[in-house]
Amino acid sequence: MLGISSAVFKSLNIKNYRYFFLGQTVSVTGGWLQMTAMPWLVYEMTGSAAMLGTVAFLNQIFMLIIAPFAGSFADKFNRKRMILLTQSVLCLSSGALALLTLSGYVKIWHIVFIAVVNGLTNSFDMTLRQSFVLDLVPKNNLMNAIGLNSLVNNSARVVGPALAGIVIAKLGAGYCFLVNSLSFACAITALIMIRPLRQNIENAVTSLKDKFINAAKFLKKEKTVAYMLILLAIVGLVMAFPMVLIPVFVKDVYNLGAQGLGIFMTSIGVGAVFATVTIASKTDMKGIKEMAVYAAFTGGIFIILLGIVVNLYLACVFLAFMGFCLVLVTGVTNTFIQITAPPENRGTIIGFFITAFMGLTPFGSIMAGHIAHAAGPRITAIAGGAVIVSAVILLYRKILK
Repeated sequence: MLGISSAVFKSLNIKNYRYFFLGQTVSVTGGWLQMTAMPWLVYEMTGSAAMLGTVAFLNQIFMLIIAPFAGSFADKFNRKRMILLTQSVLCLSSGALALLTLSGYVKIWHIVFIAVVNGLTNSFDMTLRQSFVLDLVPKNNLMNAIGLNSLVNNSARVVGPALAGIVIAKLGAGYCFLVNSLSFACAITALIMIRPLRQNIENAVTSLKDKFINAAKFLKKEKTVAYMLILLAIVGLVMAFPMVLIPVFVKDVYNLGAQGLGIFMTSIGVGAVFATVTIASKTDMKGIKEMAVYAAFTGGIFIILLGIVVNLYLACVFLAFMGFCLVLVTGVTNTFIQITAPPENRGTIIGFFITAFMGLTPFGSIMAGHIAHAAGPRITAIAGGAVIVSAVILLYRKILK
């Protein structure tokens, strides 16, 4: 248990968090199999970059509409029960997609429908799981626990796509959906075993409307947090460009198959893992705003380079650096907000964080698909990177003031 006693993994000494960590590790890895296989299946069925963007849009748009209100639910109701419900719905939707695909009856409208169901459910699930960490660890472990949450997501980003590439090539996309459905059993079992440190109904007499208003007032007062969320929203908008278009880069630019998709997605994940270790190792708030700003700027540069480069190995390197920067700006912003926000409204404010990061992503997805259809994936990536760099230049002084 030497690794668990080290600074990076110290929250794993807490039994509740350890159950959550292990269950989410399996489940999120399964999720990345599905997230890799679904766009591949869509592009295989339709050959349309625009349809790729449309499916991604439907999978993500509910983050913009629902996440802030989901955060208010997370403040007011029992998070554990709500997460069990959302995880069960996601398990069933993945199982349905697996059954349709493996039986050969899958149609594009099935995928569109399941994208909508998953988008609705995830808009609650993501906010709830972020907030649930507060029920598992004492406050002095919060920064480390948030970092380890990112480590789960981004280690899965390495393993999941690599496995997906092999599974798609050998067995087909349907088995990726099946594995994802089965992986939820681990997460649900872990949740059942958890006994939270506190029941999170911290201010039960406050209405959902008042919680939403109080959180909005906090953002108006704490302008640094508001500006960081604006920057994160722009990063979320543009980072959708290369993510949505990876199947296009793989098939049409580099002439690779499903295993090439795994290589590209894994490259992003490698960078993301290094970023999460960086976040989990951090023990205080010193320099955290600067880290977010510099990571966003550098990430924009690497997106531009991805659009310019013609060498496969360099593309993988740039994708790794892009993954590092994306996760770093997201992780440190999340940490800064959770530690700064008042406890009674933290779930609602996390909802704003989810909205900022994921809310504009659907528009980025559909824009990426249509711009790439008209101008090609390279021009799309270059334009997106330029937008992030410009945003950092405009917001730099406001965030660091």
